[in-house]
Amino acid sequence: MKLKKLSQEAVPILTYHQVSDRFDLSITRQKISQFERGIRFLHEQGYKAVRLEEILSTDENQDEKKVALTFDDAYQDIYLNAFPVLQKLGFIACIFVITGYVGRYNEWDYNWGRNRKKHLSWEQIKEMADAGFDIGSHTVHHPDLTKIPKQFVEYELKRSKEILEDKLGQTVDFLSYPFGRYNRYVQKETERLGYKGAYTLCSNSKENGFNPFSQKRWGVYLLDSPLTLKIKLNQSRLSWIEDMKARIINRFPGWTIILKGLPNYDKMDTKS
Repeated sequence: MKLKKLSQEAVPILTYHQVSDRFDLSITRQKISQFERGIRFLHEQGYKAVRLEEILSTDENQDEKKVALTFDDAYQDIYLNAFPVLQKLGFIACIFVITGYVGRYNEWDYNWGRNRKKHLSWEQIKEMADAGFDIGSHTVHHPDLTKIPKQFVEYELKRSKEILEDKLGQTVDFLSYPFGRYNRYVQKETERLGYKGAYTLCSNSKENGFNPFSQKRWGVYLLDSPLTLKIKLNQSRLSWIEDMKARIINRFPGWTIILKGLPNYDKMDTKS
């Protein structure tokens, strides 16, 4: 497949984590009304939500306004609160699923104030897939892939892809790096294991040109509004402010890694 070097800039990618009115110390969520206001803004501005596959194609119609929407972690509130809004306004998205936590609470995360959150069930994931939403991998256990032994990098990437494809009966082509963290080895493994692309939040500024295995997305958080969405979408002279904000916010997940540690693979059956 021939890749278009400027396609990443031509089609901005937005990523969400939680859409809920439930109080949470995390700023990675959006309130329901806030999320709907943002999606309505996209709709009123004439944006069309496209699949991630389309960003890698060379036949883009530059006369259309395009945006790709993604959700990391696959929390249940996506189905309850975001899915109805997106369907009502004719938008699709890609949901990145942590396969080891489907239908379970987020024990992989450090729950500040013991505020546990439940992940999507397989039934909910299938319903969204049947409605035209793409499903991608967010690994099996959501580890920092740059910190675990190499044989478990392969397990996290390969096994999560296999589980999703078996459950959904469709090919899974895209990966979202947990915590947005990757290195050259992780990129090469991702490509070797059959993914077409992978996504982070703050890409490596040392990389030159478009790399399908380190595609940058713009996080949309509690602090965001239609105004900041416009800046992210248009990549104006104020974009550096949004980029700096994203880098600051994405330092906080490091505390989860420190407080929760890495998965204990010695107690897992990683051969199945």
